[in-house]
Amino acid sequence: MKGLTRRLFLLAFPVLLLGIVFAPNPKLLLGDFVGRHVQIARNLAGIFFFFMVLTPETAHPQLAALQHVVQGMRAHTESLDSVSALDRAIDLVDDFGWNHGFLINVGDVKGKILDSAVQHRLDNGPGELKLAVELGTFVGYGTLRLVRMLNHTGAEIITVDPDIFAYTVSSSLYEQAQVRSRITMKTNYSYNVFAELKKQGRKIDFLFVDHVKKLYLPDLKLAVASGVLAKGCVVVGDNIRSPGAPDYKKYLLEGDGSKLFSTEVHRTHVEYWRLFPDEMTVSTYLG
Repeated sequence: MKGLTRRLFLLAFPVLLLGIVFAPNPKLLLGDFVGRHVQIARNLAGIFFFFMVLTPETAHPQLAALQHVVQGMRAHTESLDSVSALDRAIDLVDDFGWNHGFLINVGDVKGKILDSAVQHRLDNGPGELKLAVELGTFVGYGTLRLVRMLNHTGAEIITVDPDIFAYTVSSSLYEQAQVRSRITMKTNYSYNVFAELKKQGRKIDFLFVDHVKKLYLPDLKLAVASGVLAKGCVVVGDNIRSPGAPDYKKYLLEGDGSKLFSTEVHRTHVEYWRLFPDEMTVSTYLG
């Protein structure tokens, strides 16, 4: 009987220890005093692991790309004005994507399609481009391309992403590019931002959709239903083929969206990876 009790204790102790260490709220389990010290020990272990074992640049490609930009900008800090700083930051992200790692931002090849869509809206109206919205920030590369195209205008640029990690990395990238004050960041969800714009009576003139692929179609339908798309709004969708948003494409080309939007499909390849085909859609809202 004693041997059985001992074995049960030996089995239960590691389980209890893991429960204490990984409990969502150790204060509830152990009380304020002990629970607080468990929180401190847990955070110290995480900090030690992050700095001594897993360095920031190896933790995630977003951090590695940011570090590449910071190092690349450092040598030219004194000689860069705001225009050349923006260009260099964009070029350094592309350099990282092609030569040092892989990223899932729109990239330089598809970025030219994005640039052309912005220019088309500027040249053909209707009216002034006052508000551009990006859904999906990631590292902030797409936002920088929007800033570069719209910097000479008074357009507001809003980028939307609920991920605090994306917020941290992209805001640092904007600082490196010297355009942080030019960008409105929303650490929120698209439906909340649409609701806010509707309440303010504001309309989107340019919409870049590059977030969760299964949300492309629901968010586009929501934008239409909410009345936040201005007539003539240009909507650009990335990664239509890879990883793919087939329902979004079908809606624009064959479904009800074909009556609301005039759409062109641009065949290209995945960002920083020529072997895999991809597509972008450029759609104009007919109102």
